Amino acid sequence: MRSYFFKLIVSVFLFFYFDTAISQNNTNKIGDLRILFEKLSFASDDSVRDSLNDKIIRETESYISGNEIENMKAIKNLSVLISDDGYFEIITWPILYSDNIYRFFGFIKYYDKDFGRYNVEALADKSEEIANPEHQILTPDNWFGAFYYKLIQKKYKKDKVYVLLGWDGNNDLTNKKIIDVFYLDENNEPAFGKNIFESENGQVNRIIFEYKEGISMSLLYDDKRDKIIWDHLSPSRPELKGHYEYYGPDLTFDALYFDKGKWKYIPDYNITQK
Repeated sequence: MRSYFFKLIVSVFLFFYFDTAISQNNTNKIGDLRILFEKLSFASDDSVRDSLNDKIIRETESYISGNEIENMKAIKNLSVLISDDGYFEIITWPILYSDNIYRFFGFIKYYDKDFGRYNVEALADKSEEIANPEHQILTPDNWFGAFYYKLIQKKYKKDKVYVLLGWDGNNDLTNKKIIDVFYLDENNEPAFGKNIFESENGQVNRIIFEYKEGISMSLLYDDKRDKIIWDHLSPSRPELKGHYEYYGPDLTFDALYFDKGKWKYIPDYNITQK
């Protein structure tokens, strides 16, 4: 009997010892990533930025492959979004390079029901190479990069989608805001962009707003109204239409609401109404 209790005590001790050791190791990894991101924000040239970012990519992939990502929310300049159902997570971060171009990096973690496991995939920003991005269905290795700040989970019948609101510093002339969507396609493969958005330019796979650098544009999800609402953009003069470095909010608003699997467009939305 004493032998049994001795083994039990040893087992409990080992359990708590290794659990504590793993927890401490994870805390150290978060601390290391925090330091790397701080160094990245003060990097003096592109070669240093790339070297630090390579380390960040390796450490981030290693961490999220075996751990919950909730603790990563403590890291500055890193966006961590988790879906309400826990089946989709996305991490994104920006780097401003010496040519005044922003480039974006990140990872997705999603549940693969076919294999009953979570998959982790890196995001490769190819936005500079994507023609007509509003009409493209993209993949993690061909991603329209952005720093996502809001995730909206929606479902219609059996189709589940995760709508993403994002920011792109773009360049020294314009910034962008983006409404995109992540989902698993008919082959259970991850995809960005789907023909579910109405816009002032017709039906699109994602909505991209471009406006003058230094100007603030609001793009948000109103939980109470269950709508995506944004500042309508216009050129400062009619003859400048299409020159987005002259675009800014015109004190009107537009919106989207979800209905039967589609996001329907509301022009000139009255934000004072309920």
